[in-house]
This record gives sequence, C-alpha cells and structure tokens, in this order.
Amino acid sequence: VWEKRIHLKYVNVILTETIKALCGFSKDKHSLWSSFCNNAGSLLGEDKKKQIEEHLTDYISSYFGNDSKDCRNFAIHYDYDPLKVYDYLCSLSEEMESKRITDFFAISHELLLLMNELSKEQRLPLEMPQCPDYSFWEALNIFPDNDDKILRQSRKSLASYCNTLDRIVRSYRLPDIIERKFNTEGLAGQLQPLKETFHPGIFLLFIYIDVCCIVIAYFTSEYYIEKQLNLRHLNVIVYEGVNKLYGFSDEGEVGKCSQNATHQPFWKGILFPTIMNSDNDFWKKKAQEIDVQLKALAISPSINDKDLRQMSVHIREKKNKDYIPRFTDKLIQMNPLVEMNKALKLLSILPDIMKLNSEVSNIRYAEIKTKQNMATAKMKNQIESIRNMILLSGVDNTTKKSICDSTDKILSLLK
Repeated sequence: VWEKRIHLKYVNVILTETIKALCGFSKDKHSLWSSFCNNAGSLLGEDKKKQIEEHLTDYISSYFGNDSKDCRNFAIHYDYDPLKVYDYLCSLSEEMESKRITDFFAISHELLLLMNELSKEQRLPLEMPQCPDYSFWEALNIFPDNDDKILRQSRKSLASYCNTLDRIVRSYRLPDIIERKFNTEGLAGQLQPLKETFHPGIFLLFIYIDVCCIVIAYFTSEYYIEKQLNLRHLNVIVYEGVNKLYGFSDEGEVGKCSQNATHQPFWKGILFPTIMNSDNDFWKKKAQEIDVQLKALAISPSINDKDLRQMSVHIREKKNKDYIPRFTDKLIQMNPLVEMNKALKLLSILPDIMKLNSEVSNIRYAEIKTKQNMATAKMKNQIESIRNMILLSGVDNTTKKSICDSTDKILSLLK
C-alpha cells in the first residue's frame, strides 16, 4: 500500500507541474497555451480555443483546489511537521488519481488533434520529435543486481520501514486520543516538547521508504528511459532529504536556512542543540561526528546541485525558461552508480541519526518528568500544609479524621 502511495504522490506532482507549464494557475502570459494561441493567431478558431480553455478550466477546478499546493509540496519537499505528510499520503485515492490521469490524457489528446489539424491546413507536416538515440548511454549506464539481491532487500526493508512508521504515528497520537476519550485536558500539550522529537525520526523513515520505492521501481523498469526517470526521482529525494535534515543556504553557507525560512532543518533545529546542551559526552562526540558527515553531504557538488533539482521537478520556470531540452540530455546521461552512491551516502548516516534522535527523546522526556515531579512536590507540600493547619485547628475529631483520610488518599495517589 505504501509503495502505491509513494508513486501516486509523484503522479500528482507530474500533473501539477504539467498544468502549471501548460496554462499556469494565474494570468500567465508565458504559459505554453498562451504562447501557442499567440503564435497561431487567427488560424486558431475562437470556438475551438474557447472549448479547450473551458476543458482546462474544468480540469483545474476539479483537481486543483485550495490544498493542491500543499499536496504538491508535501510530495516534493516533505514538511517540518511530517504528520501532515503522513495524513496526505494516507488520503491518496487510487480511483481519484486514476481519474485525474485519464481526464488529463483526454485534454492532451484534444490538444494534439488541434495541432495536427492546424498543421494540415497550413500544409506544414506535424512531425513528432524523434526519440533521441541513447543506445550508447544505455550500454554504459548499467547497474547490475545479481540474483535480484538489491531488489529483494529493498522490498524487505520497505515492509519493515512502513510498519515502523505506522507504529510510531500511532504512539505519537496516543495522548490526543486519550485526551479526547477521557476528557483529560492538557495531556497532549504537556507532551508537545516530547512529541516534536518524533518529527525527525518520522521524516527519516519517509526518506528510507521513498528511496526503497524508487530502487524497486528502477530494478523492475522495462525500458532505459523508465530507469532514468526513476533516477531523477532518486536525485530529488536525496536533495530534499539533505535540505530538510541539514539545510542548504541561499548564500552558499551550509547548515543554515535562508533568511526567508520559517523553520530550521531538523539537525540544527532540534537534534544537534539538544545533544550539545546535555551532559552526555558520548553523544556530544557522536553528534559532532555526524555534523561533519552531514556538512560533507551538503557541500558535495553532486548533491547540492540546485539547477539539476529544479530541472528534475519543473517543466518550465516562471521566467519562461524551458527545462525540457537541457534536462533531456542530462536525464539520458544520468549514471545509476553515481545516483545510487549519493543515496547510499545519505542512508549510511541515517542509522546513527535515528539512534541520536532516540537519545534526544529521552532527554526531552527527562525534562518533562522533572517538571512534573517539581509540580507534584509543590502540590504535596500545599496539601500537607493544609492538613497540618486542620489538625491544629479547633474542629472536632470526627471532621479532622475525615479530612485527614481524604488528604492521605490524595497524597498516596500523587506518589
């Protein structure tokens, strides 16, 4: 199920980027449809133009609501609250996404017919772009998997990571469930600092799951171009993974967010400072070692390649920059050994980060427990003071005994 969800989220991204390139979501003078209409001029009948634009408008209104931008961003960028990503993925419907695809194919078919009609009228033969010859690169870019060893391990790991993800999310949401069911207000709020330490771990599981899904897709691909498109996804996962975990700066200084960012990466925002403020020398040393490794990833030109990342996601840039011609060459030449190695470099660090994340949770839990103990001790002192005052007062012995029994029960519960 999770494997299907991961691929469905990419379908969503592809169709979103295609519609953005074709007609935009606002008055875009440089959209592909606007350019086509301007170039066609009077050759394009007003009725036909209106008909297609109505179909495009209906498609956008049907499939791109107020949350479409968030869904697209969850699929590509993840989120600093990974529970939002989890809920989004769980909400994906095979039926809805299949209908989204078939409806788009209907529109694209209509556009192709229109272009063919116009070319015939003007006696300009419409020649579809020839598929580039990539036989040399296909022979060169081979990633062998003897006896399907990597494929089998990826499937096994995927099942394990998905089960772990579901289990952690259930634990994460348990305080909220208890609060709603038993009317215990404030429980979830008290545990919020602890719950936030779950976020990096859930995010890392998404990286594991995404990489496993793409590796499985790569090794089960029938065609070379299909394999290369999966390498494109792998490249995006590694880039976005390092970005959310450690960060790329607009100014080139790694490990920091840009000035416009609203969150710090998980490493700098939660994990590293919590460990470095603790008294555990072992984990401090381990955190410093991981920090060096993450920085090496963030400054690696093969990973910190914003231009390649942009071309891997977008079809057309806002300033009417067409990525397709440049990216087609890069796509065909992508080397699986290089792309897989980038992913392996990131994955090799994640187990230590997961362990460190557990230690961060323990530290936060100890802090919450200390605060609760202090609050409990204060309450016990107040109750004992009241109890002593009553014992010294002039009330009758029966009342004193009743009150003392009640306070003793409260003190027993507080223990």
